[in-house]
Amino acid sequence: MSEDKFLSDYSPRDAVWDTQRTLTDSVGGIYQTAAEFERYALRMASCSGLLRFGWSTIMETGETRLRLRSAQFCRVRHCPVCQWRRTLMWQARFYQALPKIVV
Repeated sequence: MSEDKFLSDYSPRDAVWDTQRTLTDSVGGIYQTAAEFERYALRMASCSGLLRFGWSTIMETGETRLRLRSAQFCRVRHCPVCQWRRTLMWQARFYQALPKIVV
């Protein structure tokens, strides 16, 4: 029997990832109950199941840290992991555009 491993076991700073993944399992279970949405449940079950990390150097400080390099996401509209990642993307876009907007 394999033991589940959580990202927060390795990086307490990333505990929010485990929370989103747990919510995805719950929403996937809801989709599983309706025959017409079973394919969404299957996609959500495999969403972000394997995360690959790589070392990244911060140019300003010279320190290195692990960053997400690759993962497979389901892109189901109501998947908590995918929605959370989408909000992070839009926040980053906003912060990059903010100096141009304020000027």
